[in-house]
Amino acid sequence: MDNLTVQYLIVGILVLAAVWYVVRNVRKSLKGKSSCSKGCGCSCGTVEKPQKAN
Repeated sequence: MDNLTVQYLIVGILVLAAVWYVVRNVRKSLKGKSSCSKGCGCSCGTVEKPQKAN
């Protein structure tokens, strides 16, 4: 292999890694929009504060 081919392979691998990284982060951010990971629409994302006994 000549030097130019090696350079193209390295650049191609770097570009693929960058695209994979961006796609993975976008999928994570879109997936995390619900209040919980079950996706049932319940309000499990709200946290109730415990009441103090008098």
